[in-house]
Amino acid sequence: MPQAGNLQQVDMQEDFSEAPCADLRCCDYREFMEGLGTGSVDLMLTDPPYIISRETGFSKIKNGVERFAVSMDFGEWDKVAIDLDALATQAYRVLRKGGTAIIWYDVWKISDVECAMTKAGFKMLRLIIWQKTNPVPLNQKATYLSNSREIAVVGVKSGCPTFNGEYHNGIYDYPIPRHGGKKIHPTQKPIDLFSDLIHMHTDEGAVVIDPFLGSGTTAEAALRGNCNFIGCDIDSGYVNAADKRLKDYVNDR
Repeated sequence: MPQAGNLQQVDMQEDFSEAPCADLRCCDYREFMEGLGTGSVDLMLTDPPYIISRETGFSKIKNGVERFAVSMDFGEWDKVAIDLDALATQAYRVLRKGGTAIIWYDVWKISDVECAMTKAGFKMLRLIIWQKTNPVPLNQKATYLSNSREIAVVGVKSGCPTFNGEYHNGIYDYPIPRHGGKKIHPTQKPIDLFSDLIHMHTDEGAVVIDPFLGSGTTAEAALRGNCNFIGCDIDSGYVNAADKRLKDYVNDR
């Protein structure tokens, strides 16, 4: 592991030969992916913007009751379309044979991810589900249903995949996370969920990437699993927050 307060920075093209390192970049995902070497990555675990931000009108409910309303406007970062075909194609290129890609996406658009990964050449496509144990109703006055699950597509590049574990039904039960009482990112995933996925699909010393760094959950989970990490985000605020998160993790070990 890196020494406390001294996260090593490594070049994208460098062959990781030392103990786990983390390299965080502030750049566009396309630039980031194009800069990675062919066959240099073991796992891409990423949670790109779902492009679902919208005005719900939930705050304009009967008698002005607003306490149950949940905003669906996640910010400007969720309003720029992602080229899923380009992302999947580049992921296939940079993964080694047998490498795995896991892409989280909006449940209503998950078929777009499956289609992009199929066209890129991925095999053994499967779905995994994060079942939230503490879901928040979108609006208790408008619906009894809650936003209780999120879905990812898992695909393997041709070859023998890494799989550490027994049969799994693909459903992971975890609560919505908080970081020091407050989430860093509005769509932040549980660290234990990502740790499980990294353990399942990599061995120690593997290279894990995330071209949509966000809060740095993938990065921290990679270091926890003694894997190397390279990631980026176009928002410098999130890159800085993720960098602080990793340094806090190293200092607390």
